[in-house]
Amino acid sequence: MAKNKRKEVVLPRKTYWHLYSLQSIHSEKLIKIVNKILKREYLLIK
Repeated sequence: MAKNKRKEVVLPRKTYWHLYSLQSIHSEKLIKIVNKILKREYLLIK
């Protein structure tokens, strides 16, 4: 009776953002990310 249990993988929160990755994000999410960048919660990679 071997059961296959799937282990849930928890990824760390993304805190580093590159300019090119921000270009493909929806506008609502982009606004939240930019606000966190301005508050220095996230870092922008140039």
